[in-house]
Amino acid sequence: MRNLESALNTQLFVRHAKGVRVTAAGERLLAYARKIISDSQAAFDDLQNKPETTFGICRIGISETLSAYLLPQILHDVEQRFPLVDLQFVEAPSPALIAQLRNRQIDFALLLTSNITHDSDLKIETFMRSPRRLWACSGHPLLSKTALLLEDVEKVPFILLSTDEYPGVISEYWKGHGTGPDVFFRTNSFEAVRSFVAQGKGVTILSDLVYRPWSLDGLRVMRRTIDNSITYMDTGVVTLDQQALSPSHRQLIDFIGQLCSRLDIKA
Repeated sequence: MRNLESALNTQLFVRHAKGVRVTAAGERLLAYARKIISDSQAAFDDLQNKPETTFGICRIGISETLSAYLLPQILHDVEQRFPLVDLQFVEAPSPALIAQLRNRQIDFALLLTSNITHDSDLKIETFMRSPRRLWACSGHPLLSKTALLLEDVEKVPFILLSTDEYPGVISEYWKGHGTGPDVFFRTNSFEAVRSFVAQGKGVTILSDLVYRPWSLDGLRVMRRTIDNSITYMDTGVVTLDQQALSPSHRQLIDFIGQLCSRLDIKA
């Protein structure tokens, strides 16, 4: 890695006693490296996969977060693989989708499987795990700490995302460490969270799947692993345990899982 830094004439890591931390330049290079790996896998998959001849209607529930950050990345590939299937997506909060699943109004649901109750009548398949990290503005004092602890985050204003059962999840996360956030603002909008963080109004803890390095007003959003506390946002499919899936629906689920595994490399 030192040879790579020398060749680029750029510092990619900050080294300290407990390990290393990626710099902003390192994050940029990492994004390119992950894209190369992902594109290589995509090329292989594209040559191996052939369109399916199955047809019919598939009603797919999808949570609000995944509708925004997953569906645009996989929809084209799914449509190409299953051109004869009428895909009908239903966006709603997770509890409503689980109710629709139980009422047979949808065939399966794509949800944040880490954010729901794993009831006995549900079958849950998790496809990808996205680590949650601290988001902060460029130059924020927390980013310069040699070891960043959850107790440090408690001392600064916190921007809380209110969608997809996240407040309950993050509340339990904090309680498990005997502490809690100093909530400055609550919002259902990812872009509002990103903008407030980029402006230095507060920090947040969100997953890599929804991370973007720039706010809408062009300000930088940095991320940093919290050294004494790592949690994940899991993404997957939920079906009814006792409900037999049709072969086409099973094929669809398996293909979506394959696409998610590819995205997991990029997260």
